[in-house]
Amino acid sequence: MEKDSFAFGHWPSPISAESVAGSALRFGCVQVVDRAVYWSEGRPSEKGRTPIMRWTAEDGVAELLPLPYSARSRVHEYGGGEFLVAGGVLYFVNDADQDVHAADLSGGATPPVSRITNIANTRFADFAWDASRNRLIGVGETHGSAALSENALWHIPLGEPAKGACVALQGRDFYATPRMSPDGNRLAFLAWDLPNMPWDAAQLFVTDIAEDGSLSEPVRVAGGGGSACFQPEWSGDGALYFVWDAVGQGNLYRWRKGEQPEQVTRLEGDLSMPLWSLNAASYALLPGGKGYLSFVERGETKSAILDLGTGVLEPRKNGLTAATTLSAGAAGVALVGLTDDNPLCVFRDEDSATHAPRIIRRSDTLDVDRAFVSRPTRLAIPSGNGAVYGLLYPPANPCACGPAGQQPPLIISLHGGPTSAAARGLKPRTLFFTSRGFSWLDLDYAGSTGYGRAYRDRLNGNWGVADVEDTISGARFAASEGLADSKAIFVTGGSAGGYTVLMAIATADVFRGAASYYGICDLVALQRTTHKFEQGYQSTLLGGSLDDHEALYQERSAIHHIESIKTPLILFQGAEDQVVPAEQSIRIAEALRLKCVPVEYHEFSGEGHGFRQAETIRTCLERELAFYRMLMKEGSQRTF
Repeated sequence: MEKDSFAFGHWPSPISAESVAGSALRFGCVQVVDRAVYWSEGRPSEKGRTPIMRWTAEDGVAELLPLPYSARSRVHEYGGGEFLVAGGVLYFVNDADQDVHAADLSGGATPPVSRITNIANTRFADFAWDASRNRLIGVGETHGSAALSENALWHIPLGEPAKGACVALQGRDFYATPRMSPDGNRLAFLAWDLPNMPWDAAQLFVTDIAEDGSLSEPVRVAGGGGSACFQPEWSGDGALYFVWDAVGQGNLYRWRKGEQPEQVTRLEGDLSMPLWSLNAASYALLPGGKGYLSFVERGETKSAILDLGTGVLEPRKNGLTAATTLSAGAAGVALVGLTDDNPLCVFRDEDSATHAPRIIRRSDTLDVDRAFVSRPTRLAIPSGNGAVYGLLYPPANPCACGPAGQQPPLIISLHGGPTSAAARGLKPRTLFFTSRGFSWLDLDYAGSTGYGRAYRDRLNGNWGVADVEDTISGARFAASEGLADSKAIFVTGGSAGGYTVLMAIATADVFRGAASYYGICDLVALQRTTHKFEQGYQSTLLGGSLDDHEALYQERSAIHHIESIKTPLILFQGAEDQVVPAEQSIRIAEALRLKCVPVEYHEFSGEGHGFRQAETIRTCLERELAFYRMLMKEGSQRTF
């Protein structure tokens, strides 16, 4: 097909903002029980409501929760672990009250729902089923008169709805991943304390369960001392498996009572995942002494079947380019992930002959010609901290091309966290821009996961410096290599990514424009308002506490560098954001207006940290695109 020439950024595209926003489902937990797959599904078209879904080979996909129920936990603000299916019952955290509810799955297409807990100011998540004692053990987070929430493990009896729930174990700042042993006599769990985040120093404990159901003094198995554990799981023979980064990469270990932990895998890649959302998983135990692994090696997601006895890996070439969580059972392995040809999906990976995972549920309903799908190239970008990595998605449109001799504009996208990484795969938001003639660079700056602990630790003490240098290096590299128009490079990011956006434009005048989604402009104010989960995060990222280093916190805050900012900026903010309050975005918008720097501020009611409503997502896409187009039309004198 012959292509028509259009200005970059103005190519005609069938991928509308409305179609991207309206069908962008958010998948949370996934659980395989017998021959059924269950998952939570956030729906922008229903203002972020999250029902629980079930798939079986016989009945296909069905929705389980009736209106107005919505399964979402707000523990740690980021949630996760919002449901558990056990004993024929669906237990879930209802968003409106954060209490535990139950739906009897034997009750037909729309199961009746009953309330299990009714405890003011307490949020629940991440459950284990104690079948012999007819109870759940889960994470509880109580918000009261104390400055910080109180986190604990809770007993939640199931025989007397709305009665009897109580604290089972407390004393640590955080708990996660309680898991019952097969014989019901022991409980494994993770715990850690401020100022650490779970990926810094989460420890694995095991406690015996007495005849009366009480928990004994926990025994530490592993973790701490500069290492962290992740995802404990019991095997049928009573061995406890878990991920531990004691050797610098997250490998699988096995522990039996009375013995020392034994390393099972010796991966070049990493099974560890940052526990932003509870119930994340990177492996699943299979029958016959096998395990299914999803790990990241130098930024690339890989899958394998592991022989737990010998440690031998059988690589699985299933096309998955990213995975966020998984589970296994008689229905096979179910996981949430992406491929280069498919957006975020719930997959069932059960066919060892073809290695082709089956799509159970797609996150979108976009019907786009594959010629509009941009295929990424992995880049190693020189920077002051050593090479950093990124995925470059070039413009892709079968009907359009740019003017001869010109390079495309580039959008550098910065993930949040900052302890996180950019997922590779087909992402509708990225296609919205690449189909219109933009290049898109997902940058895994210093501090990103998927490259080992040493790469992640590069950012410790250097937040606002190393990540910013890597972002600027990415722009200069793209320009010098002829990958982008040096006068039309933009930078966008959300949360911690928005913070790096703001610091990048406060540090260098190399970007044509910038977009910050609920970004941080004042680290001092953030430390004084942030929630408990992240109370110590900045101490690690900046190298000290606010009490001891307030001048450093100010130096690393864009609000104190307004005089250096010349780059036009567009800001998007949720009015109900409890992680990065709206005041952060409002302050920098007002300061830049006084300085006559072009700035737009868009605030959305009913939105928190991360947008969930279709109308909000659509508006943001349209406004961000219009902002970039306006700036390209005006032209620029910026050079490298």
